[in-house]
Amino acid sequence: MRILVYDLVSENRKQIKGSEFEKKIRSVRVSATELLHSLGIQCTESVILISDDMAERTDDVIKYIDRMYSSVLSEAERALGIILPRPIIRLLTITQEQFITFRELAERRLREALDANIDRVSMISETSCEIEDSERARGLISSLRRLKREWLRIRDHVVSLGIKIEDDIDYLVQMIDSIVASIRGRQPWQALE
Repeated sequence: MRILVYDLVSENRKQIKGSEFEKKIRSVRVSATELLHSLGIQCTESVILISDDMAERTDDVIKYIDRMYSSVLSEAERALGIILPRPIIRLLTITQEQFITFRELAERRLREALDANIDRVSMISETSCEIEDSERARGLISSLRRLKREWLRIRDHVVSLGIKIEDDIDYLVQMIDSIVASIRGRQPWQALE
């Protein structure tokens, strides 16, 4: 198993704040973070636990992020007359003991997020019958679908990393499916997708 450690350049630097590059750098940082998180399971703020079978994809993602950052940072440096650091992204091989420790950290973090999402979806379930506006219903269904996709992606990673929470993820996914079906089944929203 491996860990991916990273430190991305942020738009919060004094030289960037208020410039035309603030939104561009934020956009690159957010995209880069999403790409990195898609590779595995987050253990701590800037550490992702990655299974060995993701190593080749990880190299491609790192190169892609480097290109994205290089483009926007070079443009900002030329326009603002400054020098900015480059992101640091490294894939490191770890020992079995380190893997166990990082897996424990990842599992703790996932359980907290899963519990919070189960609570959130339960609250949505209790109030979803009050939704009368079709636009609001569509928005809620869209939000629930995104949440489901994210947890299904996480489920794939936890299985490969040996984190035993797939039953809890399945429970959340079933809750989401039930709410979506309930919202769709009520008039006048039968045709919602």
